[in-house]
Amino acid sequence: MTAPRPLGGKVAVVTGGATGIGAAVVARLADDGADVVLGALTAAEGEAAATRLRRDGREIVPVGADLATAEGCRTLIDAAVHHKGRIDILVNNAGITGPPAVAEFTEYDDARLDAVIDVNLKAPFRCARAAVPHMAPGSVIVNITSVAAYAAQVNASAYVAAKAGLAGLTRALGFELAGRGIRAVHVAPGDIQVQPDAPAAQPGPFDRRTPLGRRGDPAEVAAAVAWLCTVEAAFVTGTGLVVDGGWISY
Repeated sequence: MTAPRPLGGKVAVVTGGATGIGAAVVARLADDGADVVLGALTAAEGEAAATRLRRDGREIVPVGADLATAEGCRTLIDAAVHHKGRIDILVNNAGITGPPAVAEFTEYDDARLDAVIDVNLKAPFRCARAAVPHMAPGSVIVNITSVAAYAAQVNASAYVAAKAGLAGLTRALGFELAGRGIRAVHVAPGDIQVQPDAPAAQPGPFDRRTPLGRRGDPAEVAAAVAWLCTVEAAFVTGTGLVVDGGWISY
């Protein structure tokens, strides 16, 4: 007899679900029994990822939407509700650091600043705002922040500000939505090896090594997200889980 899966029957929306941490989250939630609406920048990118990530009969619905805009956020959530009728889990994972990936504070022009804030902070706000009316008690919002929410990084001032703001938004939503029975939490990854061919023992875009001696795997972040979506985490809200191998501990 097959054991019940911890997220069986749940409907999840994952933004930025086509690659990296987002793709790992989609795969893990599907493995755990959820049907997943996969948000990607384009419909083609989303369809390719959904084909690659489909698991064991679980439904993965790709939706192309540019979350840098309010219209894109509405498009994604509206599509999820149209296909599935409700949302039990919202994972706000989509994020950008640039372009370029790093820049000195004085080099951030308004266009670059707006792009980083729009995707990393305003999109999670907008997606949550649109999703909450379709979420029942027991639902959860998981925001993917970063160790940048806790520790400054060189030449990433806009990104650091956005991720710190997203951690603050998580605390606010945890408080404000508690009366509805909806939880809000965040997961803060450290140095994660999102490119499979990168050397795991070397630091990536970070300026020091992780104490555990390697970079993290996207699946390890996805495991944290999945646990926070289960009933075992029912008393966890308004706070974050750092998945960084001890990076911010020194």
